[in-house]
Amino acid sequence: MKEERSDTVTVDKVPESEIKILRNLYQNREGLRVVTLIKLTGIHRRTLYRNLKRLKEKGLIENIFPMWKIVNGQVKFCHSLLKDNNIFELHNFSYVLKLIKKPDWWAKRKPRLMRLKEWQFKHVNFGKGGTNPFQQLMNENFVIQTYPESIIIIARKRYYSNSPYKTLTQAIDDVLDIISYLEERLKFTLFPSEIPCLEIRNNDFLRLKDHLAEHCRKEGRRFLVELDKNRKVWVDYSEPFGKEANYPEGQEILEKVTKDHLLNKPLLNSELQELVGSLAKIQKIEQENKAEYSKDLVQHKNAIQIMSEETKKMGQNTAANSRSIELLSDVILSLKEEFKK
Repeated sequence: MKEERSDTVTVDKVPESEIKILRNLYQNREGLRVVTLIKLTGIHRRTLYRNLKRLKEKGLIENIFPMWKIVNGQVKFCHSLLKDNNIFELHNFSYVLKLIKKPDWWAKRKPRLMRLKEWQFKHVNFGKGGTNPFQQLMNENFVIQTYPESIIIIARKRYYSNSPYKTLTQAIDDVLDIISYLEERLKFTLFPSEIPCLEIRNNDFLRLKDHLAEHCRKEGRRFLVELDKNRKVWVDYSEPFGKEANYPEGQEILEKVTKDHLLNKPLLNSELQELVGSLAKIQKIEQENKAEYSKDLVQHKNAIQIMSEETKKMGQNTAANSRSIELLSDVILSLKEEFKK
């Protein structure tokens, strides 16, 4: 039977049931309770205790009541026993969920949080004199801290993969599941769609960045992601209209304008400017013509008014002349009659 050796421990081939226990303890370095191990491995209690005893005798694990954990210094050796190709590990991840909207009862959330099953509840008077208290929920994998304006989700579990990208996606999938769970239980949408409000906090990005650097080519405020010959994309962070710029409203406007240009072929800004300039010149000429016409119209109006007044005067003189002629005619007739006599 083949033996596996470390500097301090020599073991024969490890049975599958013990491999299950080691794998879960390896992924949870802080240790696990027996109840949790039963749940994760599916091994019966009596069999589990028997396996734990054997692993302890082999010097691989220890019991610091109530937790079972891998012995310090044997982590790498246990990894070799697991024959696991998942060399990338992600841990100490935390997420800050900014509460864009809050339910009316959020200031009095304590009773609702206490009713959540499978979570340990704790009220913590944080800050000097308890000025920044929060309510905490905790289970084997996560710690959730609720504040007046945010929720902090701390991942206790470790993520393993042969790709750093996959470890990240596993972690994000888990936290999105936690948010969905809280929304379902609290009956309120804490994570509104199309609004960026979730931040990741972690210091272990160096290997991930190194891995990304192998597939990316940076150029100013943008970089090229080249997966293979047929799959390439530029990620542009330039403000305000970079494809990944932190300005979603402006990005939406830009996309609408681009779509309009592609589908409807409207005039370009330079063409519109030239057209507007031509219309402005035409309008100016029309205004000058209207001003001249108005001036002539006033002069014509004044002339017509003068002519009207003169006509009235002439009418009055004509009436007087007609009366004088009638009187003179009567006098002449009277003289004729006298002469005849």
